[in-house]
This record gives sequence, C-alpha cells and structure tokens, in this order.
Amino acid sequence: MVVMKILMIATNNIRKAKVATATLIILIAIATIFLYVGISVLSNLDTFIDGKNAETNGAHFISITDGSHDAAIDQIYESIDSYVSSEREEGLMSMSSKYQNVDTGEEAYSLSTLFLNRETPRDISRVTIIDEAAQIPENGVIVPYVLKIANGYKTGDTLKFMVDDNTTELEIAGFYEDLMFASPSNVSMYKLYVGDRQFDELMNQPVYGSKCSYSAVITDDIDNTEAFESQFTKDLKTVWPERTGSYATLSYGTMKIGVAVFINIIMAVLVAFSIIILAIAAIVIKFSTTTHIENNIKNIGALEAMGYTSGQILGSILVEYLMITAVGFAMGLGASVLISPVITNVVSSSIGLRWTTGIYPRTVLISLAVIMISVLGISYFSAFKIKKITPLAALRNGIETHHFGKNRAPLERTKLSLNMAMGYKSLVFNKRQNLIAGLIIMMLSLVTVFSFAAYYNFAVDKSAMIKLIGLETAEVQVTATENEETIFDEIAAMPGVEDTVKLDSFDGVIKYDKKESGASTRITEDYSRLKVDTCVKGRMPVNDNEIALTSIVLNKLGAQMGDTVSIDYNGTTREFLVVGVTQQFNMLGRGAAITTAGMKKLMPVYQEKNLMIYLVDGENTKSFVTRINNQYANQNIQTASYFESIEMMLDSFEASIKIVVTGCLGIIAVIIVFVMFLVIRVRILRERTRLGVSKALGFTSNQLIGQILISQMPVIIGASALGAVAGYFATNPLMALMLAANGILNCEFYVDPGLVLLTILGISMLGLATVLIVANSIRKISPCRMFEEGVD
Repeated sequence: MVVMKILMIATNNIRKAKVATATLIILIAIATIFLYVGISVLSNLDTFIDGKNAETNGAHFISITDGSHDAAIDQIYESIDSYVSSEREEGLMSMSSKYQNVDTGEEAYSLSTLFLNRETPRDISRVTIIDEAAQIPENGVIVPYVLKIANGYKTGDTLKFMVDDNTTELEIAGFYEDLMFASPSNVSMYKLYVGDRQFDELMNQPVYGSKCSYSAVITDDIDNTEAFESQFTKDLKTVWPERTGSYATLSYGTMKIGVAVFINIIMAVLVAFSIIILAIAAIVIKFSTTTHIENNIKNIGALEAMGYTSGQILGSILVEYLMITAVGFAMGLGASVLISPVITNVVSSSIGLRWTTGIYPRTVLISLAVIMISVLGISYFSAFKIKKITPLAALRNGIETHHFGKNRAPLERTKLSLNMAMGYKSLVFNKRQNLIAGLIIMMLSLVTVFSFAAYYNFAVDKSAMIKLIGLETAEVQVTATENEETIFDEIAAMPGVEDTVKLDSFDGVIKYDKKESGASTRITEDYSRLKVDTCVKGRMPVNDNEIALTSIVLNKLGAQMGDTVSIDYNGTTREFLVVGVTQQFNMLGRGAAITTAGMKKLMPVYQEKNLMIYLVDGENTKSFVTRINNQYANQNIQTASYFESIEMMLDSFEASIKIVVTGCLGIIAVIIVFVMFLVIRVRILRERTRLGVSKALGFTSNQLIGQILISQMPVIIGASALGAVAGYFATNPLMALMLAANGILNCEFYVDPGLVLLTILGISMLGLATVLIVANSIRKISPCRMFEEGVD
C-alpha cells in the first residue's frame, strides 16, 4: 500500500514537471548512447580483431625481403621456439606508386604497393573476397576493405596504378580483410591481389617495382608475436650485418594495437562526453529537485502532517528519477541500435575491418549501472534536505523561501532605466539558476572548442598531427643501397631542392638494469636540421654516446634522464647516456634517437641509405619523383612521395572525425536549447504572479521579455566566453592526457582564435533564440488570470 502511494506521488511529480522530465530523459538518452557505444567498442574490439584474424587463419608475423637470403631466413624461423609453420610466395614491391579511382574522380595519391598472385594456393591469411565481381576480369584486383568503407570504392571501379609516367588500369573485383594490411594508418602500404596474367605482366616490367619475397608465419602464441619479431630481427642482422632498412617485418601484436589506437581514442572521447552529459544531468537534477521542494513546500508539509514520513517523501523523489532514468536509458539503447550503421561505418573505416554492431548484455548492464548510480546518487543528495523540513516550517512556506539579501539595485536611486534595473535585479536574485545554466553552457562551450580544434587538426591542417605522430615533413624520400653517397650529393645539388637530411632507422633493443624494450631507433647526423622536433624534455643527442628515448620506453625500462642504457646490435653492445625525452605516436610510442656517430660505434661500416628531401615552394612533387627515377633508372634506389603518403594515412581518419564532431556539435545544440528552455520556463512559472502584477502596473509584454533577456544574456555570453577561452587553453593538455597511453606528453594542436569566437557567437545566438522563444509565453499572461495554476 505504501509503495503504491509513493509511486502515485512520483508519477504526479513527473506530470507536474513535464519540461524538466523531458530534459532529463533526453540528457540520459544521449549519455546512454555515448556510454554504451564507447564501452561496447572498447570492450569488444580486442576479441573482435582476434576473431577476424582467426576466420582467415591470419598470419602472426610477416617478413618482406628481396629474396636473397630465403634459406637463411627459414633457418632463423625454425630456430625460434614459438615457430609453427610458414608460407612464402613471390611478390612485387613498388615504393613509388600512385593510385587514382577513375570512377570517384579522386585526385591521385601516393602509397607503396605490394602485389601478390591471387591464384597462389595459401593456407595462411586466406583471401575471402567481399562484394566479389560476378566474373573477375583479367585485370581484376582485390583491394583492402578500407578502400570500400572509407574511400567509397565499389566493385567494378577502375583503379589507375601509376609509377612515374607508367600507368596500368585495374578493375576492382572485390575487397579483402587482413589485419596486417587493414589500414594505411597502420602500414603505409596496400597489399593487392591480382590474377596470374596480370601478376606476370607486372613482374615482367621493372618500371613498376622490384621482386620481393613475402613470408607469412604462424606461431604457437599469438599474444607473444612481438617477442618473435624481436628475436627474428636480432638473428637476421647476423645474416645482413651491413644493411639497415632493407627488409620489413610486421607482427600481429604490434599491428593489432596500432590499428585500434585511433578508434580507441574516438571511443574514449565518447565515454568522456557521456560523463560530461551525466554531469550536466546531475546539475539539472539538483536544480529541478531544489525548485520542486521550494514550489511544493506546503504540499510536503501537508503530506508529513497526514502521516507520510520524510523518508517516504524522499523515496518518492528517488522513484521519480528512477522512472525517468529507465525511460531515458531505454530510449538511448534503442537509439544506439538505430544509429548502428553510423557506428559501424566509423569503426570499420578506422580499423579497416567490417565491424558488426549488436546488443552486448554485459555492456548494457555496465552502462545501466553507471547511469543509474549517478542519477540516484545525485537525486538522493539533492533531496536529502527534505528530512530536515518540519511540517510546521513547511506549512509556513519555509523560512528558506523568504529573501533577506541586500537590495543591489534600489529602484528609487538607480541611474538605470526602470526596465534595465528590473532585469539587473532579476539577474542578481536568480543567482542559483544562473550559476547552473552558466556551468552547463561553459562546459559545452569548452567541448565545442575542443571538437572544432580536433577536426581542424585532423582534417584541415594536419601539420600538428604529423608532428605528434613523430614523422618528418619532407616531400620526398629516397632509399639507395649502392653508390648512396654519390647519389645523395647529386640529389642535394638538384634545382628545386631546398634541403636534404639523411635519416635512417632500425629496430633496436634498449637495455637497462636487466630490463629491455624494443624501440624504433632513428639515426641522423644533426637533429637540429630536422623540421619536426619531437623532444619534449632535455635535448636531442649530439655526441656519439648520447640517446633520447620516449617516455614509453623509459617507463618500461624504469629509467630516466641521466641514466646510462645500452643497445645490443648484432652482438655488439654499447652504452648511451639518456639526454632527452621524445614523443611519437607511431610505433606505439616506442622510439629512440642516436647520432650517426653513435650508430658507427655499433656498426663501424654503417652508411646512411635513406634521404629525406625538402623541396622549394611550388616544386611539383610528382614531377620531381619522376625526374629522380628517370635519372637513376639503372641504380638500385626507391623513391616515394613521402608527405603525400602521410596525408593519405591521415585521410582515413577524416570521415570518422567528421561524423563524431558533427554529432557532438548537434547534441551540444540540443542540450543548450533544452537546458535554457527548462531554466526560463521554471523561472516564468515561479514568477507568474510578479509578471501578472507587472502587466497590471503598465509593463508591456516586450518590456518583460526584455527583462528576461537582460537577466539571461550576460550569463549565456559570459559562460560561453569563459568556456571557449578555457577550451582554447585546455585543448592541448586534454589531448595530451587522452594520448598519454601512447607516450604523448605535450600536444601542440593549433586552436584557431576564429573558432573560439565562432563558438561564443554560435552559443550566444542559440541561447538568445531559445530565450526569446520561451519568454514569448509571457504574452499569454493576463493580470486577471495571474493567480491561475500556470502559464500555458
């Protein structure tokens, strides 16, 4: 019986507070969408990728070499304890290739290519074709699935494959999934499958690339493939002691983490945004509960006088919010299912694999628990003061309802106009409501600036993102394995070249105090000549005994600046003093840097084989690459449009960023409208008597609406300005915090002041429009009806 009475009070409260109820339901629904989607992807991505790899018996490790040491490589495989089996096939590697989809009208872009024969029997990394053509033509090509989901490629499209002035047209006959080559953001290379005839045609034309040996390996522990790669790389250097960078290796563990990094960041942003929305919901609950208690204090006193305990009345409020939460959560969960195609597209385009969105019971329960505990917790603390209200105080309308504050704008002495003074008095009097609205608007303004900045740096100007990744901004990269010193000197003297820097790297093993960590180790003679400075603490190495390490490597080793670490290279161990801390997003944040002189301590015969070329403004990259390839056609060199490859890698993120930012901005607009609608609506209801009396005294509806504007617009403009300015200064620290797991300590995203001003203007105009629309209900108030139940 008591339960039914509490339920009846709760439902009655909901009917009387329709606007607050609707606002809370929408906020909880939005929070549910973000929280459920974020947690479902974050918690299921790992097993999803493993499952995808298992479907095709995907490789655990891949090596790509020139084929000159195949027998020795087989011996190395067999010498590693975790080795199970492997398959080798011949391929064609092109480092200077370009692509263009003729049917989509896209511009040609540069990306390295690995061609394999589609008709070669293989048990490891079997090719399962998606959207396969009814009949595969002779020039048919099977391309990565990411091109379908992120670039809009379709079966039947004509794909131009270009190397310098040589062009071959291929017809897309389907798509495939392979974690190792799922996304160009993970490996800057397309693996393409063509038929026998097309494969032989390409292999017989050296202008398209060089032959290579492609090996796929299965180990007995897919979770320990990085150790296999480390041992293989170490043993391979005994076969190839005089060369660096002349082979490529990919491990499942590294690729799995790398392919998921970006989508994990997006999902973490969604979870963080859901927490912000829950915080806004908490503010609304606090505001609504306090307003409800003030407006119904006599009813509360009457209920207590009738025998209801304060605990039962408090329970009715909790039941009220429990019902609202249940409805909001159900709506949010239903909306999550409805927008699943969008989520599928975002995740699939980021990881290059077909993501399937479904209902995950464990995620549903976690999301429900988080939202329910948050809502009920704030509801309890907001309504707890009911227990302190006595029937006598409540029936006297509550001492708290009387105002004893100082009169900040006495009408008889003010120099302001009467309407302006009334608006100002209302601004001061409604401090709590204004503070609540201001806090919400400030948080949303900050998130808006953050969203704009993220979009700008990911999709418009990618230079800051490239620096964060830790890559150089050279237009062209040339790799030579013979006569390199002569070739590099000739290239540096070419017209159109602004500068050149010799920059190599190798997979090093850094050791300290019985601990070790793999690291992609950069080598150059003078780090001050690089265009991208990745050092965030200390300095880059100058002497031959100095090294800079990323925070990821330092933390794994338990070392810090000033310590001495060692590098083991092909049986030679040398010690290096840590003089700086660097950061990089690529290679999972595991990086190191030594000088050329330092490398020669490890390998006295070391010679730089990689040249970064910076062109003068206006120099055509494509023409320059063609000139290099033509001039050194008989030399063993590889040339690539380096900067174009990086931009292509980042382009795969652009569609996802657009969807997320657009969704966030739309939701921010909805929240602002509903919150301002709630605040103004409640205020008008509370002040209906004063408004009616004001009309009776001669105030017009426009004057009263003006008072509302005077009392609200300073809050909206001020809060949006504070939030936008806070966003301007907080964007980079927040981004660095989000990327801390990848070793990022500092972030230098460009935050356009124009976007800050646009945020302030946009939110202010949206707030103004909402206030005007809601305040327009004042026109319906008439003095003769001012004591009626409320304003329609």
